[in-house]
Amino acid sequence: MNHSQMYSRWLAPLLGVVFVALYLLTLTKVHTYDALSYVLDVDRKPWPELFHPHHLLYGPLGALIRWLATGLGWQGSAELWLQAVNALAGAAGVVLLFLLGRAVTGSTIAALAAALSVGWSYAYWYYAVEVEVYTLAAVALIAALWLLAAIARRPRWQTAFWLGVAHGVAVLGHQTNALLAVPALVTLGLAVSDHRDRLRLAMAYLLPLGFIVGGAYLWVAFGVSGMRRWDEVWAWLTGYARTGFWGGAIDGAKLAGLGKGWSETLAMNGGAIIGALACALLLAGWRGIARLPRSLLAGLLSWLLVYGLFFLWWEPDNIEFWIASLPPLAVLLSAALATRHPLDRWRAGLAGGAGVALAVVLLALNLPAIVERGDANRDLQRRIAAALAELSQPGDLIIVPDGVLELYLPHYWGRDTVYGLNQAMTASGGDWPAACTLIHQRVETALASGYAVLIADEAQHPAPAPPGQPPTPAERFGLTAEQVAACYAPLQAKLRPVALAADLPSYRMIPRANALLWTDGWDFRAGRWGWRATGVVAEAMTAAGWQVKPAFDPALISPPLLFSLADVAAIEVRLAATTTARDAQLFLLDPAGQTSEAYSLRFTLTQGPAVATYRLDVTALADRLDLVGGLRFDPVSAGDGGTVIVESIRLVRRPVGGGE
Repeated sequence: MNHSQMYSRWLAPLLGVVFVALYLLTLTKVHTYDALSYVLDVDRKPWPELFHPHHLLYGPLGALIRWLATGLGWQGSAELWLQAVNALAGAAGVVLLFLLGRAVTGSTIAALAAALSVGWSYAYWYYAVEVEVYTLAAVALIAALWLLAAIARRPRWQTAFWLGVAHGVAVLGHQTNALLAVPALVTLGLAVSDHRDRLRLAMAYLLPLGFIVGGAYLWVAFGVSGMRRWDEVWAWLTGYARTGFWGGAIDGAKLAGLGKGWSETLAMNGGAIIGALACALLLAGWRGIARLPRSLLAGLLSWLLVYGLFFLWWEPDNIEFWIASLPPLAVLLSAALATRHPLDRWRAGLAGGAGVALAVVLLALNLPAIVERGDANRDLQRRIAAALAELSQPGDLIIVPDGVLELYLPHYWGRDTVYGLNQAMTASGGDWPAACTLIHQRVETALASGYAVLIADEAQHPAPAPPGQPPTPAERFGLTAEQVAACYAPLQAKLRPVALAADLPSYRMIPRANALLWTDGWDFRAGRWGWRATGVVAEAMTAAGWQVKPAFDPALISPPLLFSLADVAAIEVRLAATTTARDAQLFLLDPAGQTSEAYSLRFTLTQGPAVATYRLDVTALADRLDLVGGLRFDPVSAGDGGTVIVESIRLVRRPVGGGE
């Protein structure tokens, strides 16, 4: 074996080792929204709930990876393991592209240049170090492309069968890879001339494809998910297509998005120049491309055409979707760089060298971009999440302006009660008044449980998306800033500014019940603050306070509290009553929330409808009850047709030293 053969033999394994090391060393610590969604699903959901219709395979695969990691003694999130699997898959894809390019063109240097160009392109690299579906799907597409090339050289039904299998896996990796059926059938149709042979190849390809994809979707729909009607299945399969977020007319904005998407697919900085140089190499090497088998060339071109048109319509500026178009481009680039000049060998070497140089430029451009993009210390959203986590406690409701914050907070800091406009609109079926009601219900539930509520100013007053950026959630749902602001208007009187760093977005807080104890108490002119009424005929929040029409045994009950009665001198109640009954009672609940006559104070309301202040001395109760778990105020024992307006309730702290 000469040196050239030995070099060629060991180049593929060496390439794999280099890319495995590169991808593992550059694993991102800043995740996309979808990536964190998958991580949280895998970490928390049982496997039957992990079947996403648009990438059916990834969730259960993640559950399997987590199960294996747990079996090895791993504790914690599956995040790192999922990234590692993507990194290994990404490296495998680069090696397969190299071997495919060499098999198709016979040129090691041309195949190496094309494989390196894909492996060092920004989109492929970033999603190989992320937790996403696209890398695994891309490896299946590369395997399918390998089989297409084999069929172009030697049409065999066995190869077509495995093509169907590979394509089926690609579709389960991501639903849009159903588009591969067009280039596959084009290649199969042109690979043979006899109609019976074409039919035989087509059936050998379509049967395993249909069995894998159809069988998997039917099993999940009717078996795992328990659907019983075809319209349910159709709604499940096409949910994204009916949101109105994607698709639409192909106009100037779409074409501009196409340019942006492809530029950033190659490199975040300088991608347009790289794209122009790559096109120049393809044009210069057109003779090499023309030497490709006719059926394979038609398949490659139809692949680019079908995927290109679909994603131009769907979401052209999204780089994750263009990863699926990189494998056929790699084969075309290999062919273009493998120009043969028997009497002019230096020109062939020059073409290969130019391709390698292009790949090296991609490495130089994208390595800093990948490292910077994946640096958690540079991630503004993580800084915001960390600041909110420091201000909040588990159980506090945090209303964010959507985006990755609603996943960062539960994943990294255990703040699970995160809400936003997107969740509310999804839960309400796109009905804004119903969504606004849901937001208020979430706020009231948090306050009634004694928790705080933090709300982003941007959530209350959404700004329009900057030019060239995707629309905001409010814009996607067709909501104006005024509509959103009107929903939050009733909460303004309760909101308090919170201290975040000057370069972070502004948030405001409704303090938790225990925090209000020692400050202003509960001023019901601003709202209920989580208190609830029982035994009333009617109630309303007015400018004068909380107006109730008592029935039998009316009561106003506080959120859960916890304080020592030894710290309290008195409880002050301000109210006005038009009832004939004037017998009021204040209960101090024990830590279990139970009432007792022994822990209560009775008092008589003054005559007349004017607001009066009642200062109730609780020092005598301190010997009977140490820790208080809440308050219950009965304004009268029974209603008689009159009303009671409670303006406020507050605690008066016992002065240090014990005197008043």
